[in-house]
Amino acid sequence: MRMVFTDAPEDEFYPARDRLIDAFDRWARQARRAVDLFVAEVLVEQRWSVGDGRLCRWQPEDLRYALIEYFPRGVSTREWSATIPTLHAFVDFLFDADLADARCADAAVLHAALDGLTAEYDAAMADETRFGPAKFWSMRMLDAGIDVQDHDAVQAFIADVQAGKVPYDEAVLAKVVQNQLTEDDEPPPALPPVDPPSRETVADAAAGSITLTRLLRFTEWVGDGRALTPKGNLKLADAAELISLLSLSDVLDPAIGDRTFKTTSSAELYETGLLFAWAKEARFVRVVKGRLLPVKSAAKTLRDPVAAAERAFEAFFHIGRAVCPPAYFSSIVPFRADEFTFALLMAMYLAQRPIEHDELGEIVGGLVEEFLGFDPDDSETGLAAGLRVHDQDVERLLTQLDLLGAVRHDGSRTALTAFGTALFQAHLRGMHVEVPTIDDLLDETAEVVVALAANTPSITAALLTRWRDHRPEAARAELRALAARTDDPEHRALAETYGGRRLAGRPHAVSARRRPTRRRR
Repeated sequence: MRMVFTDAPEDEFYPARDRLIDAFDRWARQARRAVDLFVAEVLVEQRWSVGDGRLCRWQPEDLRYALIEYFPRGVSTREWSATIPTLHAFVDFLFDADLADARCADAAVLHAALDGLTAEYDAAMADETRFGPAKFWSMRMLDAGIDVQDHDAVQAFIADVQAGKVPYDEAVLAKVVQNQLTEDDEPPPALPPVDPPSRETVADAAAGSITLTRLLRFTEWVGDGRALTPKGNLKLADAAELISLLSLSDVLDPAIGDRTFKTTSSAELYETGLLFAWAKEARFVRVVKGRLLPVKSAAKTLRDPVAAAERAFEAFFHIGRAVCPPAYFSSIVPFRADEFTFALLMAMYLAQRPIEHDELGEIVGGLVEEFLGFDPDDSETGLAAGLRVHDQDVERLLTQLDLLGAVRHDGSRTALTAFGTALFQAHLRGMHVEVPTIDDLLDETAEVVVALAANTPSITAALLTRWRDHRPEAARAELRALAARTDDPEHRALAETYGGRRLAGRPHAVSARRRPTRRRR
């Protein structure tokens, strides 16, 4: 039976959940244990929807979250006395059926945790301020004797609420709403294990970065300082010097046909202005009393190409208005550039493959819908032109990341480079996000490794080969045991291939399909 569902889509999880609950039901009947199967369903589903999906691995803190946070917020019932006994039985079932993995807490530890949580759980379930909004109103309906499955009755109840006919504690509801706004159950995406390139590789890439080279030469050009205009811009003469020195594409006094358009400020020069903003944001230079000066404390960083690249990469998240200058009919990208950039880079990192143009469009459309509150696919909004503006600004973001060397972007496909992978990993660690590598997984259990390998075909062979070769005999035994136990054909095929039961030339059925997003419950 499959027990690891990290980032699994719902069409894989729900049938497997039902099989697991059926097995638990059969076990409970044979063991003469009274259980509430709904409780077990909720426990398992929350571990998938807002947890790590490892149904085989439980610690006391996992039980605490489920009982003290998740159940009180979302499970609508006035009778919960069966919850703790059911979870005691579920723990015994996991161990009796050999479904708990090697990193699961001992059964005795989990039973003790459940006993210790009983009083706190009872108090949390009775505390209406811990309800979620849906549960708050569901409980009002249950108290009124309304069947929440009866659509007409529910609509009538809602009408009564809006008419002020349903009594409720406004202070409690205010607390419920406040909790909803401040709490976020959305789990971070499960990052694939990716080995970072060596520091030498990153240093070589940094040396070849067009943008980083320009930033370093710009900082060197500043020298002992350069006077700025009263508005804080580069002087036109200095801008002209920089255009020549750094091979920028800006043109002073551009001619279009037989007309010449006089450049009146360096702020009109896109690449020059962008480089100026980038160097300031990276703290390579600073403005003091109308003069542009080098930042003395950055000298050591500037001598280290990797450190300089990481600082330039971090700065990129904060210069959206320089990368995408706001116009009369502007997108929101300049004002949310950090979020657009992060979403695009994360999509590439998770996929570990080039992202197609249509996929990028879906990401951008989803962000626009989230930020502006309309459906980009709804033609009635009349905002198709606005979406094109967003696409144009995203194109500018990707073009600059390409010049930095973090991605390779050709208009139809975009992929992280090894350099970009290293920079993004450093960025994630700065956010205190755990960034797994293959070496981090060498002592993991077979099912966790196989599930990760199945989810990320680009690393399947490297991950499973190195994991197996780390401890060959034990690994093969674990893989064979997994092949015999799991009910997932893809996992079984991988376990057989790398455990030695399947011919090496026989395909192992790893799917390269794009996995659907799992649904929050």
